[in-house]
Amino acid sequence: MYGSDLKKMKSKFFLAVLLLTPILVVTFSTLYFLMGMSPEGTKNNGVFFKSYFDLNDFKNGEGKQDLLKFDDGKWILSVYVTDIEASKESIYLARQLNVALNRDINKLKRVMFYSNKLLQDDLEEIKSLYPRLEIVEDSNGVLLNVLQRNSMLDFNSENPIFVIDPYGRAVMYFLPDTDPKLILKDLKVLI
Repeated sequence: MYGSDLKKMKSKFFLAVLLLTPILVVTFSTLYFLMGMSPEGTKNNGVFFKSYFDLNDFKNGEGKQDLLKFDDGKWILSVYVTDIEASKESIYLARQLNVALNRDINKLKRVMFYSNKLLQDDLEEIKSLYPRLEIVEDSNGVLLNVLQRNSMLDFNSENPIFVIDPYGRAVMYFLPDTDPKLILKDLKVLI
């Protein structure tokens, strides 16, 4: 009798350890995280916009339709062109990043925004060099103002690359001196 009682007690103890282990792991890891001991090295290379804004709120010049359609589920790598010369490097880099994504190339599209009608001829020339580039007119310049207000950069002179998620939310932008390899690393995580 004594041997079987000891065996039952060992089985109950073993079962209790098995059941309590996951609960203890979750409890201690949560406490560890809440005490400020979170993992290091989870830094984005881009800069998040200061406040949330949705491109679905922006309409074309007549106010009738959206600037962009977000029904294809693609991320958008974009440049707001205010100066052709200042934006050429960003437009070229956006294409190179798109090509470097390899198998994820179809999960991303490139868009170039502009508001200055004097740039239209130059933009058509750029479009001929980069055929998969979509050109969108922000006729009243509201998007440029929102980009300017929500970033540390002067979007009028810098023309950086910025990223829009598949639902139309502007996510982040990249400073002009950011290493393209770091931008690609962020894109691979996002997409």
